[in-house]
Amino acid sequence: MCGTELTIEQSGIPEAIPVEFCYAGWQESLQLLALLTEPEIPDQA
Repeated sequence: MCGTELTIEQSGIPEAIPVEFCYAGWQESLQLLALLTEPEIPDQA
């Protein structure tokens, strides 16, 4: 309904780094970004 769609393309990754590690790294980075940008709205009792 609202939000931001993000498409990431990463290139030039050395073969020694597994693709799964890149995916996990991006997931962690985006989760940390969400913590910084999503407001905490307290419940109104």
